[in-house]
Amino acid sequence: MTETTNGVRLADAPPLGEYWQGQGGLYAGVMPDYEGHEPRALIVGEHEALNVAWGGAGDAENGAHDKTDGRTNTRDLVDCRHLAHAHDAARFAAGYEKDGHKDFHLPSRRELDVVYETIRDTFEPTAWYWSSTEQTNLLAWGRNFGGARVESNLKDLPARALAVRSIPIIENGPPANEPPCTKNS
Repeated sequence: MTETTNGVRLADAPPLGEYWQGQGGLYAGVMPDYEGHEPRALIVGEHEALNVAWGGAGDAENGAHDKTDGRTNTRDLVDCRHLAHAHDAARFAAGYEKDGHKDFHLPSRRELDVVYETIRDTFEPTAWYWSSTEQTNLLAWGRNFGGARVESNLKDLPARALAVRSIPIIENGPPANEPPCTKNS
């Protein structure tokens, strides 16, 4: 989770739900600018963890409350030193690596909402997927991708975890496959 990415151009993005060559996963769309941060392209890793708990039921975490910043939430969960808080879902996402990228994280509640709105048919509709956002000392946010709207679950129940990365969107500059313009003499 320490990688720094300069950014991507939306002109280079594949259609929603398709693999973005060199970016480590499926393009899920744009993470909106909710709180004054730059909009970001959201990439979902191709593999998911099965039967992992969010962890730490019964205790509230010091971090992992942000509804939009999955990267910070995941860092807080992975860095938790409480012995009873394994946070397996966050550890899976933080350890995910693809196309040379190591900056994956467990999606925040809002990042998971973007995935639901754009490419939900890609995932098991009846399975529960964790977000990195804690709700209470017993519950964490997440969702299924089917018709039932369930938004939180007990932190120690087994579920699935996705790994995502969010990349700043560069508005200017030529697409990656085009050379920059040159001035004619």
